[in-house]
Amino acid sequence: MSEQIKSFDSIDLKVTPKELRYFISCGLALIQNVPENSLSTYCGLNKGDIIDVSMRLRAFADEIGVHM
Repeated sequence: MSEQIKSFDSIDLKVTPKELRYFISCGLALIQNVPENSLSTYCGLNKGDIIDVSMRLRAFADEIGVHM
């Protein structure tokens, strides 16, 4: 399944406003609670990747009016 996912540039996903808040909060909390050198082992992303994803999600949330 992971090889199948890797073949996509992006995936359309529907989430509720509550779920969107969760993804943003968890991404940012992850970099605060896991040692930076362990992040890639823990979740497959480094600190910069997690920040980038979280900020893109935050911008999307702001755009659609989901307040954090």
